[in-house]
Amino acid sequence: MSDRSLKRAVALVVTALLGVIAVGSVMGSRSVADDLRHRAETALTASGLDDVRVDFRGREAHLSGGNDVEARMASSLVAALPGVRSVDRAVDHDAPLHGASRFALDRAGDDVEISGAVPSPDDAADLKIAVASGLATRVVGDVKVDRSVDAAPWVASLPAVLRTVAAVAGLELDIPGDGTLHVGGRVVDASTRSRIVQRLTDQVPGLRLVETLDVARRTGV
Repeated sequence: MSDRSLKRAVALVVTALLGVIAVGSVMGSRSVADDLRHRAETALTASGLDDVRVDFRGREAHLSGGNDVEARMASSLVAALPGVRSVDRAVDHDAPLHGASRFALDRAGDDVEISGAVPSPDDAADLKIAVASGLATRVVGDVKVDRSVDAAPWVASLPAVLRTVAAVAGLELDIPGDGTLHVGGRVVDASTRSRIVQRLTDQVPGLRLVETLDVARRTGV
């Protein structure tokens, strides 16, 4: 074999080996991602967080879905799994309406997080008392007093509203200040959903109800 033929053969072999290595790397990365996704989904389901979706690119996890509390808990859980390099999650960055009083609540299990802004200390105190007594659980977050926002006549309705939605799993409740009340989460059956919708419509006549309640795929709150 001539030197030129030998060099050509070596070049072909090297090119073929690089191709095999590249394919093996891709297949290995997919295998690792599939394994991590399976383990993450199993852990999330076992922890009652299966509303949160997880995907992997190699060892990097991406979370989406669930309310804010569920997403935060899922992020901590997935990050603790062996082999996971990093975790990022989709975050809703909607800016609050200027000058509007507002309130938001998210629940996962026994954890509740609140946020918002109202024009008076009495309104803020009433909201926090309503959450603590209506849901009977640990509450984090806060409702700010901002005297520049408009009045919040819906504050008086919140105790009744929270009693109505107390059994909703994965509860998401939002009054963004645009004249609507958003309620999401899971309920045990269709009749419970209908009853909650009817009660909320009666309890907050000044707000338009936007509900995204689902019939539960599993039991538990």
